[in-house]
Amino acid sequence: MCSVMKRLLKLLACGIILCAGEIQAQQDPMYSQYMFNMLSINPAYTGSRDMLSFTALYRKQWAGIEGAPTTFTFTADTPIRNQKMALGINLVNDKIGIAKNTVLNLSYAYRIRFVNEGILSFGLQAGADQYSADYSSVNTSQKGGVYDQAFAGSASAIFPNFGFGVYYHTQRFYIGLASPKMIKNKLRGENAPTLDFTSYPNRQNRHLFMNVGYDFELNQEITLKPSLMIKQVVGAPLAIDVNVNAYWKKLVGAGISYRTGDAILVMLEFQAQPELHIGYAYDMTLSKLSGTNAGSHEVLLRYDPFAKKHLKASRSRMNYNKKPVNKKNKKSYRPGGNRKNIKRSKRRIG
Repeated sequence: MCSVMKRLLKLLACGIILCAGEIQAQQDPMYSQYMFNMLSINPAYTGSRDMLSFTALYRKQWAGIEGAPTTFTFTADTPIRNQKMALGINLVNDKIGIAKNTVLNLSYAYRIRFVNEGILSFGLQAGADQYSADYSSVNTSQKGGVYDQAFAGSASAIFPNFGFGVYYHTQRFYIGLASPKMIKNKLRGENAPTLDFTSYPNRQNRHLFMNVGYDFELNQEITLKPSLMIKQVVGAPLAIDVNVNAYWKKLVGAGISYRTGDAILVMLEFQAQPELHIGYAYDMTLSKLSGTNAGSHEVLLRYDPFAKKHLKASRSRMNYNKKPVNKKNKKSYRPGGNRKNIKRSKRRIG
C-alpha cells in the first residue's frame, strides 16, 4: 500500500508540472531579493546602475522537498552612447521536479534624462525558452519489475518570446512596470507523443510586474528603503511583496518582507568592497507547505568592476554646484561683486 501511495504521489506531482498552464499559477521564477535583481523582471532596468554590472543569484525554494524549485540567474548590463541607451543579457536556469527551463534574453533600453537627474527608461527584450521534461526519471516501478511505459520518454521544445517595460528612477525614488513575456506559447502533443496535451494544454501565461521604492535618509548613517512589488498572472491571485530594508553607512543592511499568503522573509546585505555586494534572504513559509519544508534560501552576488571610478565621478558632480573660491583672500565670490558693490546695489534698489 505504501509503494502504491508513493507512486500516486509521484504521478500527481508530474501532472501538476505538466499542467501548470491549466492551473494558471505563477510560472516565472520567484525572487526575494528582486530589488537587486530587477533586470530579471523588467528590461527597462537595463543600464540603470550607470555602469557595467554583473549579478548572479541562486535560489533553493522549499528546502527539504524533493523536486522543489531551484533557480540560477545571471545578468549583465551596461549603458552605451553617453548613457542614452543600454544593453543587457539575462540567463535563467530553472528546475522543478523533472522539468527544466533555460531562458536566454537580450535587452535594450532607451533612456531619457531629466533636469532633476531623474531617468525614464523604455526597455525591450527578446529571447527564447527551452523547456524539457525527462519522464523516464520518474520511478513508477512496482514489485515484479513492472514499469509504466507512458513515462519512458521525454519532451523538449524551444519557444521564442519578447517583453517590454518602463522604469523611472532618481537617486531616491524608483517605479517600474513590465511584462517580460508577451507570447502565450503552447507545448503541443507532438513534442511528447506519449502524453495528451490536447485535453490538458501546457502554455505560458503573461506575467505583469509593478514595483516602487523610496530611500529615506534618517541621518548621515542610517538609510531606510521601503519597497513594494505587485505580481499579476492571468487566472491567479494577485501577489504583493512589502519590504523594508535598513542600512548603516550604506555598508551593512538588514530587511524584512511579507509576501501575501506565502512567506515572511528576512534579508541581510553586505557591501564587501565598492565593487562587490553580497546578499542573503531566507523565506519562512506561511502557506500549507509550512510543515513540509525548511524554508527557502537565496544568495546574491553583484560585481561592478568600475564602481570606484563611478563613485569618484558622482562625488565630482556633487561638488560641481559649490560656489567658487577666490584664491587670494579665500573668500567666496558673490553675485554682486565685493561687499561695497553689494551695499551700493542695495541703495539703488531702495
